[in-house]
Parts: sequence; structure tokens; C-alpha cells
Amino acid sequence: MDQVFGSPFQRRSKARPTTIRPVSIVTLDTGEGGERDETAFTDALRHRAAESLERAYRFLETQPDVWALLRAQVLCEARPAGDLARKLGETQADDGRLPIGTLVSGGGLGFPRIDPEALDPEQRGLVGTLEAMLMAGDARVLHAEWVEPAARFLESRQSRDGAYRVASLDVEEADAAVFWTGMVAGILGRTPLSKTGPLEAAGAFLADHFTPEVVEQEGYSALIAYAHFYTNVPDEGADDALQWCGRALEKGFRSRALDAVSTLRVLLTCDAQAMPGATFDAAELLERLLEEQAGDGGFAELSLAGPVSRTTQSFDAMLALVRLCAMLGVEPGP
Repeated sequence: MDQVFGSPFQRRSKARPTTIRPVSIVTLDTGEGGERDETAFTDALRHRAAESLERAYRFLETQPDVWALLRAQVLCEARPAGDLARKLGETQADDGRLPIGTLVSGGGLGFPRIDPEALDPEQRGLVGTLEAMLMAGDARVLHAEWVEPAARFLESRQSRDGAYRVASLDVEEADAAVFWTGMVAGILGRTPLSKTGPLEAAGAFLADHFTPEVVEQEGYSALIAYAHFYTNVPDEGADDALQWCGRALEKGFRSRALDAVSTLRVLLTCDAQAMPGATFDAAELLERLLEEQAGDGGFAELSLAGPVSRTTQSFDAMLALVRLCAMLGVEPGP
């Protein structure tokens, strides 16, 4: 597999610049710019962004996470998004489930800690299928043929009360259920293939457990799950809930309780044009994001589990970097 996933960055001796097409996911406030020299600012930003992207890519090259590397290649347009869709589809079982990959073990933000070996086969299938669907969502390939049977499998794992459950460590069962339900139903809501009944049941479960304090005080997992669901699934409580999510997200960023990667991962996961209740400056987010890059090129430097647990967030940072540059009208490059 390593031979298939080649590098999009050419060594200096080959002198081929890397180009990355910016794609807008979120609408952010780019600010007025003041009296700064816009030409110099744009030029410097382009160089910094290109350097950061290449350093992050080199970090992923040193890690065994072939999925993160392939996602980075697709992001950098070194390989078509269809390659990722095809590789994911090749792992699908007859009942629609996909195996656990590396998104969670690579440090996926918000995910409760799990022991994959201790999960029953159905829960492993739920986690693996959710991982694959989230990767497909980032790459905009939720139209792939394997997505519909994957959606049917996820819907089949819903409990009678509308929740999706995975045995999670160090977290209350109810809190874990909110996360898994919001994330599964949220990604199902992004496809035109999902059924109304399971989404409505998930919405009823989440509504029963929602309070402003849940997203403001009880942690990032609830924030990203609720934001994901209410952004992508029509629900009468969506407007109010998203206002609270947006306020909590901005408050976390301003207070530095949330770093830039965590903040941007919420926006990217939601695939939203805006986050009600929050106003962000794209240049400020980009500056903070660049500051968080570690000396080895990766992100999430303080992860206690070492480099292998930093691959997902390192890709998240690359994706956010490209999307922020799009909002600022600059294309990372030399």
C-alpha cells in the first residue's frame, strides 16, 4: 500500500511546484485589513501556507497511517478524490459495514476513548463505517456507490430510543451516546440517501438531552456532535441549538480553551456556510493555525500517545489551511 500512496511534493531537484486549488467550505469574516500592505501580506501568507502544507505532508509521510496520507494527497490534488472513494469501497463488507481505520486512533477530535478489541462486531462496524463516511465527507465523495449500503448499515445499528451507542471509556454512557448519535446522524444527513425515520428518531433523542450547558460546559464532544447534526438535519430546534454551539465555539477559541485545529474541525465537519452565533476572522484563525504547527511538521504536539496519534489532526490542519486560504483569496504556493 505504501508504494501506491506516492508523494505529491517533488524534491527540489525536480523543481515542480505544488499547486493546491482552494475550495471554500465555510464563510468567515475576513476583516477590513486596515492599512497593511495587502500585496506583501498576501505574498507572505502564500509562502507560509505552502511551507506549512509541505511540512505537514512530510510529517504524514513518516507515519504508518496510509489513510491520512491518501487524504492529504487528495487534498493536494496529487490524486483524484475517486481514489480515496475506491480504496474505501474495497474494504466494505457485504452488509455495508466498513472496518475500523485510523481516523479515531490517529487522534480524531471529539471521539471518546474506545478499546476496539473490546467492542462487539456491530460496534466495530459502526465506528469503522462512521470513520469512512466522515473521510468521504471531507473529500466530497459521499456520492460513491458504497455510501448507500453504508448508510443502511448505520441505520440498522440505531437503538429503539433513536441513539447510536458504542462502548466508550472514561465517559458517561449518556454523554457518549450524544456524541455517537450526533456524528452518525449528522453524516447521514449530509447524504441524499438517508431515510427520514432514523434521522427524526436521532433528533428526538438529541433534543431530549440538549441544554445550553451541554455545549458550553460539558465538553467539545457534545459541541461538535450537536453542531454536526443540527447543521445537516432539518429540525425545529436547530436554530436555537446552533446559536448556542456557535457562541460556545467562539468563546472556546477566544479563551484558548480550544486551539485552532479543534475550532476549525467543527466548521469543517459541519460543512456549513456559517456558524450562527459565532464570528471569526479568517486571517486570525490562519495565524493561530500556523502557530500550532510542531517542529516535526505535524500538529497536536502535546498528544501523550506520540506521533501516531497526531495524524488525523495533522490532516485536519492541512484541510483547514487550504480552506482558510480560499476565504482570504490566496492560493498556497511558492
